[in-house]
Amino acid sequence: MGKSHELNITILHSLIMIKKCTKTILAIVAIVGLAVSCGRDTAVVISEVGQQEHPLPGNNGQEVGQRNGWLSFSGMEAFEATMAKLHAAEQGVELDNWEKQFKGFTSWRSAEIVGEEQETETRVDIPDVLLTTILNDKGRIQIADTVYQLAADRKEPVLFAISVKQEIPLLKGAEPVRIAGVVAHKIGLHLMPFFPTWEDNDRVVSPYPVSDICNFPSQILFPWWGQKGGLIYNDNNGNELSRDNGRNVRIDYHRWRVGFLFYSSAGVRVKLYKNTRLGGWMSTIKMNSASIQACSKGLVIIPGLLPIPYNAQVSASASNANSLERTLKWAVAPMHIEVVPHHFNFNFSINYRGQQISRAIRE
Repeated sequence: MGKSHELNITILHSLIMIKKCTKTILAIVAIVGLAVSCGRDTAVVISEVGQQEHPLPGNNGQEVGQRNGWLSFSGMEAFEATMAKLHAAEQGVELDNWEKQFKGFTSWRSAEIVGEEQETETRVDIPDVLLTTILNDKGRIQIADTVYQLAADRKEPVLFAISVKQEIPLLKGAEPVRIAGVVAHKIGLHLMPFFPTWEDNDRVVSPYPVSDICNFPSQILFPWWGQKGGLIYNDNNGNELSRDNGRNVRIDYHRWRVGFLFYSSAGVRVKLYKNTRLGGWMSTIKMNSASIQACSKGLVIIPGLLPIPYNAQVSASASNANSLERTLKWAVAPMHIEVVPHHFNFNFSINYRGQQISRAIRE
């Protein structure tokens, strides 16, 4: 984590220096335009809302504070430092304890857990536990003088950037899209059900691994946003997963690559679901045990700067849990940033009521 933290700090310092030398946001947009003209497509658009790099009055001079029920960070460096602290924990109890220091704050993650226990309707599925810890239950977060709002536009996840000068309509219940000066950024979070292709044995082996977790194939991954994985309804012997109170059960597994303009990450997750009385799938039951391994290498890309290589590996296990996930690589910046995996291997093994379910993905 130390090297990753130092890399993120280096990125931030470089970007802040660029920003201080830039008189207007148009110069940054020009850099992005140059990058795009060189043949690399960007997934989101840079916000025209500027960001101050000093504590706001609403924070009472603190690096991290709370305003209107959401977390407010004095600037990108404060946000990066907080994410580094959470990444070092990335455990449910530790994240809960961190959240409790902000009285009156309810994270997206906590609200999701309560919703699953009560079998209420699910919301936008965010596959990054670090991000869901700092977003509030309404999908809001503030960095410097910009409030970000996660919402859905025609069922597609969208991130809205709103100046604090325009936050009053938001607090009064106005839809973000109807607030003056708001900039919308499309983000990819949906599961991509057709990948990987199990028949392509050069890239994917099912159900058992045949090589080291960091043994990558020669072919580079095609860039993608969102969740890449699939749904499992049978164990390794082909038997249907044991039903829970007569209801069907499935396992959702995927590798994710998400981008939120100021934050990008790549990671892995396995999660157990059952078909509830509401007619939807919810994670209300638990696996006896689960273990995951993942290894990835690629680039961190920021318009106007040279790509920064990364190589990350993670392993984890859990008992009596409904899900297990880990973030391999994350990065933050005051402008558009991407974590781009060139290779991404993922192995997992689950014991569910005596049934064994495992996969080994090599890409």
